[in-house]
Amino acid sequence: MVNIVLVSHSSLLAAGIVDMMRMVMQQSQVSIAVAAGADDSSQTLGTDAAKIRDAIEDVYSDDGVLVLMDLGSAVLSAEMALDFLAEEKRNRVRLCAAPLVEGAIAAAIQASLGASLDRVAAEAEGALSGKIESLSQRAGTDAAVPPPSSASPVATDVQQVRLVVENRLGLHARPAALFVQTAGRFQSDIRVARAHDSRQVNAKSFNAVAALGIRQYDEIVVSATGADAAEALAALQRLAAEKFGEADDVADEPQPLPSPRSTDTPPGALRGIAASPGYALGQAVVLRNVEPQIERLAIDDPAAEMSRFSVALEAVRSKTRQVRDQIAQHHPYEAAIFDAYLMFLSDPDVLSRVQQIVERERVNVEWAWQQAVRESVQAFESLDNDYMRARAVDIRDVGLQVLTQLLGHTAVTHVDQSGIVVVDDLSPSDTARLDPANVLGICTERGSSTSHSAILARTLGIPAVVGVGPAVAQVRPETPLIIDGFAGLVWIDPDESITADYAAKLAQWRTTYERAQRSSAAPSVTKDGIGIEVAANIGNLEDARAALANGADGVGLLRTEFLFLDRATAPDEDEQFEVYHAIARLMDQRPVVIRTLDVGGDKPLLYLHMAREENPFLGQRAIRLCLERPDLFKPQLRAILRAAAGHRIRIMVPMIADIGEWRRARSILDETIAELRNRGVPIPDHVDVGMMVEVPSAALLAHIFAPEVDFFSIGSNDLTQYTLAAERGNASVAYLQDGLHPAVLIQIRQVVQSAEAAGKWVSVCGELAADRQALPILVGLGVKKLSMSPGSIPQAKELVRQLTLRDVQQWANQALTLESAKAVRHFIRRQLATIGEYEG
Repeated sequence: MVNIVLVSHSSLLAAGIVDMMRMVMQQSQVSIAVAAGADDSSQTLGTDAAKIRDAIEDVYSDDGVLVLMDLGSAVLSAEMALDFLAEEKRNRVRLCAAPLVEGAIAAAIQASLGASLDRVAAEAEGALSGKIESLSQRAGTDAAVPPPSSASPVATDVQQVRLVVENRLGLHARPAALFVQTAGRFQSDIRVARAHDSRQVNAKSFNAVAALGIRQYDEIVVSATGADAAEALAALQRLAAEKFGEADDVADEPQPLPSPRSTDTPPGALRGIAASPGYALGQAVVLRNVEPQIERLAIDDPAAEMSRFSVALEAVRSKTRQVRDQIAQHHPYEAAIFDAYLMFLSDPDVLSRVQQIVERERVNVEWAWQQAVRESVQAFESLDNDYMRARAVDIRDVGLQVLTQLLGHTAVTHVDQSGIVVVDDLSPSDTARLDPANVLGICTERGSSTSHSAILARTLGIPAVVGVGPAVAQVRPETPLIIDGFAGLVWIDPDESITADYAAKLAQWRTTYERAQRSSAAPSVTKDGIGIEVAANIGNLEDARAALANGADGVGLLRTEFLFLDRATAPDEDEQFEVYHAIARLMDQRPVVIRTLDVGGDKPLLYLHMAREENPFLGQRAIRLCLERPDLFKPQLRAILRAAAGHRIRIMVPMIADIGEWRRARSILDETIAELRNRGVPIPDHVDVGMMVEVPSAALLAHIFAPEVDFFSIGSNDLTQYTLAAERGNASVAYLQDGLHPAVLIQIRQVVQSAEAAGKWVSVCGELAADRQALPILVGLGVKKLSMSPGSIPQAKELVRQLTLRDVQQWANQALTLESAKAVRHFIRRQLATIGEYEG
């Protein structure tokens, strides 16, 4: 595989480019090295031939190394670095004349596809043509586009397909992001336009694709030129056939509520749009969004401005990832909103526009960024699609965050008092940061029920009425308010009768939820006396606190990979011990199941420099990696065993597919136990050790494993993925990713039967455990332990209390005879309706 070296005067600029490259490569194993900046504290900008030589050596590959440079002495230093290399290596290193940013992105995509050095270099050198074309169109000129390098002839034949977008909300943020990600996997130049419209945009630019405003049933024309054009178009056709990951039977996204604006508004009320259901009574907490006033300032050093810009972008990306990950713990679909944010922050068209303004006009980057964002916002606001116009709020939000970071300002959405937030409009990132404990409701002057803020408000359970109009601007802090998130009504300073009426409605609305919360700490026992343990899936100490607050019977899955991800080096034994011990101490004598390191697949560790795999989900991940890297595995085992002293910690090994893997893992554990005892380190006399059942071979041979393990834990997400050959991160096969498929249920039954025969227990810790339609089936199959996100626990326990073992056993037996997951769900909905638990 061809690897890449970036040579730049600025280490900050290079770091930003690497981040963009990583995003477009999507977990590829292409190695990237950076030789940037000077070590002189008085002058941090510069290049160093020795550094460049070392960088080349670090990522050297017999397939070749491509070196990209920014300007001036970077080229001279790179040429000098080649002289330091042995001749056989020097012949496999190519200095590339491509522009640094565009060339790096193009090279990263091509290298990740396994292309030759010539092909990667040609793609990088041809990357400038799209930028020149774009700028020529902006300027209204007929400037010629220079041809790409002759090293790789480009096909002149243009292939096209016509696609009809059937998505209910058109090609909005999520499907547009998937469209761009799919197009980005191919080397061909891919363009997209509305049918009968000559204006084409870059299909690999999220901002450009989303700004087309493609609505439901619109026809689009996708054109591709290049060696893999036909393959690219076929992939996009398949994507469209699956409705860009939004198939009809996938109903995870909260649906937009009606937008009532009828004339029957009660006297004294304001009518807005019902955005998130519920009632709220409280005082107004008024927030004001004020966009910073940016002056246009002349600058002398465009490179320094772009360096500041890269730092700000990375800071906002990092914060966005944190918000996304927090939401994803309990609401993975809604978290995808922030993936679109991240794509905008690395959108090549937007970033090129900023660089163009800075370099051509020699102005400060704040001004350039604000202009680029305003252009994008105007493009969305000019669309005739309500849903797509609402995306302008998202773009404005991203823009404001970057400006705030550049200026060193603080966000204004912190709410530290209880009340109803009143604001002109609320961005998704602001909404995600709101604390439901303080925020009783949301009332906005602008907005729509299809905005991402409305979706997040529904996800967080915060009642919201949006688009109320200018009257909202007149609300003063601490004014009494009532909002009706069902009818879309707002009362400002309501009278006593209205207040009493809504106080009663609020009390009634809370009854069901509060009943579940009040009894969350009590055991979950079926009507006929069968106890079901409901534990929590967690990733850190904060999650453990949430688990206890929601009545968790313990921790059924502690994901230790969160300690290893997003860092430059692996955590050492002591750092791991402190985390495991703190969680176990907080859980007191409740059981805590710690899963050993589960990385690889969709969770790579960059500092391991793992070899590129065609399909990492079927490669060296989880226990396979740990068996090959005892330097990672044994410190973790030592940390877990030390933390287990005095606590009910259990060890769980992921991704076991063969009895040999289990025995090797068990042997390393036994060796670690002996070493700790020889050193006199306090550890328990016995620790339960179990395995995850995520691979069909483990389920089919559960009777072989059962005598040797202490327990089984079924990872339904992976078991479904591998059983149905449908990668769980691939939206184009989302219709297959349902753990209620009979093929999955039959394997779960087989695991339970094998465990019962050996006197062992079984838990389910995947998303299936929290699925209200799946829970009765799992209990009916004999699963006695369930583990799920903390917020799902009270409702799961309440549902268990409505069931009888006889009923759910009959339901499970019937489910096993059905033909599909869809049929199982249809069947179980009818059964739940018979006990007053209809699940729509």
